[in-house]
Amino acid sequence: MLSFVALALALSIQAGEAPAAPADACALPSGLRDALQERFGSARVLKPADLYEDERALFRKEHPGGCPGIARGQFFGSGQRPAIAIILLEVEPRKNIRLVVARPALSAWTFVEVDEMDQGSTAVAGRKGPGAYTDLPTAKARTTNNDVVTLTGYESWQRVYVWNGRTFERLQVVQ
Repeated sequence: MLSFVALALALSIQAGEAPAAPADACALPSGLRDALQERFGSARVLKPADLYEDERALFRKEHPGGCPGIARGQFFGSGQRPAIAIILLEVEPRKNIRLVVARPALSAWTFVEVDEMDQGSTAVAGRKGPGAYTDLPTAKARTTNNDVVTLTGYESWQRVYVWNGRTFERLQVVQ
């Protein structure tokens, strides 16, 4: 009888505790956050609140618990450390949007600036696996064994960025 009361008390205490707050999907490791601030000043990661309401709903449906400004993948090859593609929103005075890939080095982070968009553009970062991708305007096919970075403007366009060993090549593809 005493064990039953102890069990009931333990369960009631546990039920009364607030659930742990979910981790912020847009949070970056402190070393990366510091390096971004040093390199890009007051720019910050694109968050769900930065998307239009309909885009936010689509993003949450497709990427539950994810961050629209962050995508992780093997963008530089399978033998390399995983990298992080980040959409940065700059604040005053320019207010532009920049896609950057952060690559971990031995004791620091290096950055590859991939693309820049005009103010008012909204896009989400993503990752697709290795494969064949065709650039629509040129009909040029590109095959890669690495993950690719994607930038998607919901219901309108998608760009794929393929690492070629020196830089990211931009392809306009069908969404």
